[in-house]
Amino acid sequence: MSQAERYVFTQEHPSPSGTKPISAERYISPELLAREFDTIFAQSWLCAGLASDVQEPGDYFVFDIGRESILVSCSQTGEVVANYNVCQHRGARVMVNDLGCVDAFVCPYHGWKYAPDGKLINVPDTDRFSQGVCKEELSLKPLRVEVWAGMVFVCMDDDAPTLAEFLGAIQAMIEPFRPQDMTLIEDQTCHLECNWKAVFDNFHELYHVEHIHPQHALIFDCLHCNTDMMDLGHSRVVIEGFTVDTRLDLPDYPTEIMVPQMKVLGMDPEDYRGRVLDVRKDVQKKRREMGPSLGQDYDLLSDEELSDIVQYNIFPNLIVVLQPENMLIMRAMPHATNPNKCHWDKFTFIMEPDASVAERHNVSFNMGQDTPQIPEERPERDVFEQEDIIAGRKTMTITIDQDIHFIRDVQRGMHSRGFGTAFLNDDECRIQHYHDWYNHHMGI
Repeated sequence: MSQAERYVFTQEHPSPSGTKPISAERYISPELLAREFDTIFAQSWLCAGLASDVQEPGDYFVFDIGRESILVSCSQTGEVVANYNVCQHRGARVMVNDLGCVDAFVCPYHGWKYAPDGKLINVPDTDRFSQGVCKEELSLKPLRVEVWAGMVFVCMDDDAPTLAEFLGAIQAMIEPFRPQDMTLIEDQTCHLECNWKAVFDNFHELYHVEHIHPQHALIFDCLHCNTDMMDLGHSRVVIEGFTVDTRLDLPDYPTEIMVPQMKVLGMDPEDYRGRVLDVRKDVQKKRREMGPSLGQDYDLLSDEELSDIVQYNIFPNLIVVLQPENMLIMRAMPHATNPNKCHWDKFTFIMEPDASVAERHNVSFNMGQDTPQIPEERPERDVFEQEDIIAGRKTMTITIDQDIHFIRDVQRGMHSRGFGTAFLNDDECRIQHYHDWYNHHMGI
């Protein structure tokens, strides 16, 4: 495949801002960070949280971004709603816990009570308000909210496109993986010593993989990935799996990373001695064949999606990584005031085996020893520091841990008099594409 064929621009128009240098200032300037909250984050659809956290009336979670706090909840009628998390009496935060389930939202300051949909239902000592209390006008202030692919998206801009218009072709690309049917098994947040865009940029390119992720060469061919740039700053990368880096000497035997995954599918690694490059296609066939007996429905997925890994970078700060039986949702969340800090959220999902799939295909359902463990309750959010990763006390997968080890040094370098602007290669085109749309929103 030629280099030109690897980079596909499906956007109808390039960014209105054109292409400009990416300077260090955008990673270290407090003034630019403050502007980002009023432009980037106020004008975009943001992944606020998970639909599974607001399934029953009274369920809620709080999403904080910059100076804003947003209360997402399930109404009495089962509708997901979003309101600004601020009491209309004196501006106090109504809910201070991250998530839960309550009959009503009660402001801890003066006891104003709101229904799960945000409507004001009770004000203590109403007779002490000589001007009267109009409950309709004093209900929580709503904002736009939509649910898609198991995620809840909010938007503070009434004039922004709909979520479907914002996501464009991404919706149809992701839906065959049925992310809404996957189960959350891990909820993690790591506080990082870098700007939120620095860590987001890291997931926009594979140029660094050879240098800090050597294990990838044993199951992925990152050098020959396919990249797709889309409207509004979104992008996609597809990496062939169950193969090896084409720059390596071709091994005679499947690699140590391939072998255990092949065995789960009943494949004998000895059969592939001297023909490792046949593993990928045979994994596709075997997974398709064994899907029903594993309780997995692969009918909507292409053959390539049964072996490869697909990553979507969704403007401005969301990443979705998909494989047939698992998904990662990750967010780069800015610090409220410090451009040199952010936090990195990671939600880990698996597709729970389903015996009804086997019944539909009239085959035996095999709950093997490698079947993932499904938690009985929603996992608690685990919050930790970057140093916990570096010291080995916490992990977010070996790959992300390796990124976290290095990203603080990138941020430090941004402050040097010796660095001015980024000098990108062709493989880093997704970074430039993203920042072109960033420039558009920021008016740069």
